[in-house]
Amino acid sequence: MGPVEQRVMRIAVPVPLIREMDSVIIRGLGGYSTRAEFILDAIQERVLELTGGEVEDSGPPPAVRASSAPPSAPQEVEPPSPSGSDAPSTLAVTELDTPRKGFTLESGDNVARPEGRPLFGLHNRDYPSLWALVNLATLTQDGPIPVETFYSEVIRGAWKFGELLRAIEQRTGVKRTALFPTNLEKRKSAEMGFRAFAIGDYRPAPDRTFTTSGPLFEWQVVGLTLGAGKEPLIGITKAGWEMLKRVAGMSIDEPHPAAASAYFLDHLRHHSPADHVAFVEILRAIGPEGASRQDVLDQTAKVWPAWTENEISTNSAGYVARTREWGLVEQKQTKGHYHLTTLGIEHMKGSPQ
Repeated sequence: MGPVEQRVMRIAVPVPLIREMDSVIIRGLGGYSTRAEFILDAIQERVLELTGGEVEDSGPPPAVRASSAPPSAPQEVEPPSPSGSDAPSTLAVTELDTPRKGFTLESGDNVARPEGRPLFGLHNRDYPSLWALVNLATLTQDGPIPVETFYSEVIRGAWKFGELLRAIEQRTGVKRTALFPTNLEKRKSAEMGFRAFAIGDYRPAPDRTFTTSGPLFEWQVVGLTLGAGKEPLIGITKAGWEMLKRVAGMSIDEPHPAAASAYFLDHLRHHSPADHVAFVEILRAIGPEGASRQDVLDQTAKVWPAWTENEISTNSAGYVARTREWGLVEQKQTKGHYHLTTLGIEHMKGSPQ
């Protein structure tokens, strides 16, 4: 992709909305340093929402007006609890409480066949997928369960968890709900988006196996086995249980701990090479000196020439968000450029020691 033509546009914007935007920029939320960066990103997000197959994204948290007091530190947050619960909703309740053991789906019984592709960019956070994996571990303590039962149970729980995250968002001003369903007005698309991009999906193949897509299947932390009926059963693999052990106690707070990040990338290297390659290519596109969004798009187009412009934009944005989540890229841009962290540079060069 070559340089994009730019034009100056004059658009009337309500003054209160400008003040809210300025408040977000001044407080450093989202890594924006200018109004232009904020507005361009907002337009790109809206275009993506309208062209991304009716998949709901929670968007940025409600803006805080300039007159509001600064947000409290994350560990001090106590927003209202959802569903009338008396328990305080703090970041501590987002820590992954992983069961120590449960049913393990053996490789010889696994009839899931991952597509082996980089994850589509609307999968822009990994925490929701790990949260879903924890839920599956709880549901399959005694054995695999029908896959559609799992989807129903985990989506029901995701709505409740999304409600809790919205309460935390409103108090902190930091986006937490990415991928979780929160938009009741678009309930069906929100649930479809969570299923497809946070968990993954399956379709039967002629040889009594199932072609699978999405993070949990691509990472090979879950698998499918044949049951008495046509519907397959889902369970956690040996690699999935090891993943649960390594991310136990990790919260939604970003960036995640360096040890968890190192393990996660190493897991991808061995179990999901296409996803790992995409991570590394995005890090290389940014490089030790940093890069603009256009630089990243141009490099992505060279590495994956078969992708459309929309796929390049969507997938690049998804992987940049995930590299930030794992502490590989700085949370804030500097003069419109992404920058790698020390950990990101190590991963770009190879597995950190």
